[in-house]
Amino acid sequence: MSFIEDGTGKGFKAKVDDRNRLVSFSEQRGIMAAESRTNGQAYTFSHSDYISITTTDTETGILHVKNTSKTKDLFIVSVRTCGNVINKWKLYKNSTGGTLISEQTAGNSANLNAKSSNIAEATVYKGADGKTVSGGTMIGHLINDVGHSDEPFDGAVILGNNDSMELSVEVSAAGQVCCRAIGYYL
Repeated sequence: MSFIEDGTGKGFKAKVDDRNRLVSFSEQRGIMAAESRTNGQAYTFSHSDYISITTTDTETGILHVKNTSKTKDLFIVSVRTCGNVINKWKLYKNSTGGTLISEQTAGNSANLNAKSSNIAEATVYKGADGKTVSGGTMIGHLINDVGHSDEPFDGAVILGNNDSMELSVEVSAAGQVCCRAIGYYL
């Protein structure tokens, strides 16, 4: 049996077995958890509460998140949508207009690491009944029954400097909806 020195001078050794394999134990966590723990750079972006929608069969802008960091990308891990009526959501990237953006109302961002005082480098707007979204590219839609739905993106939605994502909803009957996005900077 051979041993490998740790190289730090503390005397720790790693074991190599008789099949020439390094015997080790590791700690594994997802990249978002690692960024939250190590750098305090994981956040939620939300409207912060339920929104009453009375404008039916019309798309209503609900959430705008724009990455304002000049040095880091924002990786969206998941989007959660909910409603007490059947709801159809659309996810856009880089919308260029609509009252969701032109008639801004600040939304919320919160650091997931309670020990971190970091603030997200993002502009977040929340929508309201009748707000609009225009321009940009639709990159997905979600159709939900009553309740909650989580759409995992695993960081595949990437917002570079000044890139944005928008969520809009359409309901066929008056009701309440909510949404949030979760992401990390790297």
